[in-house]
Amino acid sequence: MARADPRTTIESMTEMHGLTVNRSRARPGDWVVVHGHSVREPERLGLILEVIGTPGHERYRVRWDEEHESIFYPGSDATIRRKESH
Repeated sequence: MARADPRTTIESMTEMHGLTVNRSRARPGDWVVVHGHSVREPERLGLILEVIGTPGHERYRVRWDEEHESIFYPGSDATIRRKESH
């Protein structure tokens, strides 16, 4: 049985970066997880660099785990994760 590459699982990325789920408005430095729409579609992880827009109409400049940047408009398939406060 083949094992999943731990570098590509959201769970391992979350653990590696010490992240927790937070549903409040995102801030630069938070992470966005976009969940796959089908069984074989992987989740995507991106670092939020900038929040653009007003509350309720936010979009984010994100550096994705594939090493490119884009403007992201969050939908119901996205979760914001924030580093734990110590």
